[in-house]
Amino acid sequence: MTAEKDKFVLVDEKLALTLFLDSLLREPAPAPVPETGVESRTITETLPASVPIIKEAPVPAAIEAEPITPVVEEDRPENFQEEEVLDAGSDWGDEFQVMLFKVAGLTLAVPLEGLNGVVEWKDDLAEMPGHAEFYLGILQHMGQRIPVVETASLVFPPDKLKSLAVPEPRDRITRIVLIDEGRWGLAVDAVEEVITLEHDKVRWRSERTQRKWLLGTVIEHMCALIDPHAFAEKLASGED
Repeated sequence: MTAEKDKFVLVDEKLALTLFLDSLLREPAPAPVPETGVESRTITETLPASVPIIKEAPVPAAIEAEPITPVVEEDRPENFQEEEVLDAGSDWGDEFQVMLFKVAGLTLAVPLEGLNGVVEWKDDLAEMPGHAEFYLGILQHMGQRIPVVETASLVFPPDKLKSLAVPEPRDRITRIVLIDEGRWGLAVDAVEEVITLEHDKVRWRSERTQRKWLLGTVIEHMCALIDPHAFAEKLASGED
């Protein structure tokens, strides 16, 4: 890791989280669904079985980071508590493990059951001409051609990412996180530790019409919990 990348780890995490949550609150509300007289039903997808992490590249051990000051009420976007509602209907168990990683100062958490491996970034990806800017190239890995995307550009709106003044992707990316049976690679700035989350410590999203890949937030760890399956669906659909 270069000195520049080491320096980037010190990006204001509280600012990154605040801008991320603020962007959620500013998304347009979904259009009301007209009543049809048909009884509404909730469809719950069955999560796939857990897949072990590929040991192709070393994953850093738990990082003894300096204590992070929790986001105080005035630092959170207005109406945050009112907008984010606990989803009691989530299918997640009482406890589950997640891996933490950094993108543009924001900590993201991915459930281990949806993670298929972590490989080292070598900046030798095959180019993908004609694709959106967030596609960084093709990774050749274990006989697969894996499209790699710049994760920060997908989780932050362009104006918020610009506010963070982050370096170019290739100046900060150190790892590629594999999801969806290894069909997609998420380029990240740093991989951190694996932790156990308790269900009632997650502020689950009750509505996922926008950003379906975002399961919720964990203020205690200043992180956003993402659904790798929904993220893969977003990428496969070609959405920005």
